[in-house]
Amino acid sequence: MATNDVLASCGLSDLVAGEPFGHDAEGRLIDPAGARVVFATAQAARSLRRVLETEETGAWHATMKECGRDCGAKIAARIDAVLAGLDKPVLTALPLEACLALLEHLFAAHGWGRLQLDLADAAEHGIVVARLEHSFFVETLAEADGFADAVLAGILRGFFGHVSGQALDCEEIACARSGAPHCTFVLTAPERLAAIAPLIGREDSEALLARLRQ
Repeated sequence: MATNDVLASCGLSDLVAGEPFGHDAEGRLIDPAGARVVFATAQAARSLRRVLETEETGAWHATMKECGRDCGAKIAARIDAVLAGLDKPVLTALPLEACLALLEHLFAAHGWGRLQLDLADAAEHGIVVARLEHSFFVETLAEADGFADAVLAGILRGFFGHVSGQALDCEEIACARSGAPHCTFVLTAPERLAAIAPLIGREDSEALLARLRQ
């Protein structure tokens, strides 16, 4: 079912019908929950990465993934606040498909890319796959090495942890910056991701997903 149809079936069409951001009385940009929004430019992201990597190799990935995790959890909490204000069920009480539709809409609204979430392996294998096209970080950090989307992996982890109430982790297992057709993320238990971690970047996403399905 299309994203808009999923939200309509839950009576949530109005939540995404208007502009994603508004202005407060002082003219500052705010999100639907009233939180102030500040946009970071591509150059700011490149500068931050350069500073972190100068301090310590690998610091960008670790720092941005943890920042993303915290951000994802807070995004979910803010969505809950908006839903409660509309007298709608919070995320944990909504069908999972509606939660996914809201997250896909949020990624697009923030300019992070076009996200598609896949639950085909969730019931049998306990994994959720996310595929991202037009990643902001791939385009912004085109000259850097390695995978680009640690922030977004963290956001997925934080959001899904809030919705599921479980300890989950998320890893990017393929990246368009490294030649993949799109960026691919997988969410599952931390110990399962730890088992395939040494192979990320050495095997393609389908091979890694096959290992998780075993």
